[in-house]
Amino acid sequence: MFHPGGPPRTSSSAESLFKRGQEALYREDDETAFESFLEVLDLNPSNLHCHYLAALCANLLSREDVLEDVCRHALELAPRHPYTIGCEAARYLWLSNFSRAESCFETALQSIPHSADLALGLGILYEYSGETEKGVAAFGRVLELDPTNARAHSSLGGFLAQSGDFEEAMAEYREAKALAPDLENPHQKLGRDYFYEGMLEPAAGEFGHALSEEPEDPVSWFYYLDCLRRMGKCDEAIEVYEEIKQRFAAEPELVSGLYEQFNMKAEALDALERLAAANPDSPDVLARLARVHRESGRLDEAVKLVERMARLVPDDPEALALLGELYLERGDTKEAAALSRRAIGLNPNAQNAYIHLADALLFLGRQQESAQTIADLEQARRRAWELYQAKFSGHDRPANTQN
Repeated sequence: MFHPGGPPRTSSSAESLFKRGQEALYREDDETAFESFLEVLDLNPSNLHCHYLAALCANLLSREDVLEDVCRHALELAPRHPYTIGCEAARYLWLSNFSRAESCFETALQSIPHSADLALGLGILYEYSGETEKGVAAFGRVLELDPTNARAHSSLGGFLAQSGDFEEAMAEYREAKALAPDLENPHQKLGRDYFYEGMLEPAAGEFGHALSEEPEDPVSWFYYLDCLRRMGKCDEAIEVYEEIKQRFAAEPELVSGLYEQFNMKAEALDALERLAAANPDSPDVLARLARVHRESGRLDEAVKLVERMARLVPDDPEALALLGELYLERGDTKEAAALSRRAIGLNPNAQNAYIHLADALLFLGRQQESAQTIADLEQARRRAWELYQAKFSGHDRPANTQN
């Protein structure tokens, strides 16, 4: 975790960690990159380049708390430094203020025009905003500065596919895979490009190539199955389905999410049951299993699982709010109201908890309290919106840090 304030030290360990973080980021291993950059900041809290990369990773991993801490510390160190401005760009990207993020990246790049890392951040911005031509230019700039950046090759390929240039996209995917063998199979990646364009025949062909090259990866099998079903090739689809069941029978951790993604509820239930048996104390697995039970009409089973989850994480407002919602659905209104109140107490912005509390109070005949809960919800929403707007516009920043 990021703990600024220790004695700054320049060491070979910090340099090697920084290099490891960059290499991980370039091969799309954002978790490893993030952890490495935070370790560097513990060793050398004045490294602004590392602040920027940590902020970019925090955005990619939806770690808003760390993103805010890193940006705040960078502003304290040097508010006008290009990498501090890069931190602010990553923060505005998180807030979906794309124009402000773009302005910050461009300002930072004017000062350090040869920074491949700042150019990479600009390209990632265009992935978020969906601006194809700008994305091609940004990742092209990264590759001019660093032709070995696998992430830039892969992302450039994605933009080329969006432009309909599938052949050039495949060339970029192949180059990315050659530079970083752990990246997604090029045929699988191009298959998904075709799939999301509704081009099922070429998509199925690419997925077939991918699963023949890397049969241990279940993703292409599931997309291939879905293509066959959509094209009405039932006999082939059944064969692929049976192959999936046999090939990945002992690996529920690999296929449970794919069964959920492709709405295969019975198979998802079986895989998640086995995953929960192997990981009985995993709140995430319990929540996923509960969701499948609920969607399948087995409310009591879902309640038992979320009760267990709430015992594992008794101070988690999301778990309490979910349990309150399930109790309300089952008709246990007093328990639903109590749990929803607890969730709100732990997180005053837990909007669903307010709604379920208001409904529970209404069912209990406590109309005035229900109306007050709705009023409290509107006030919480207003506070959250005002805070978001202040961040979005930069009004929460000192005047001398505005870009």
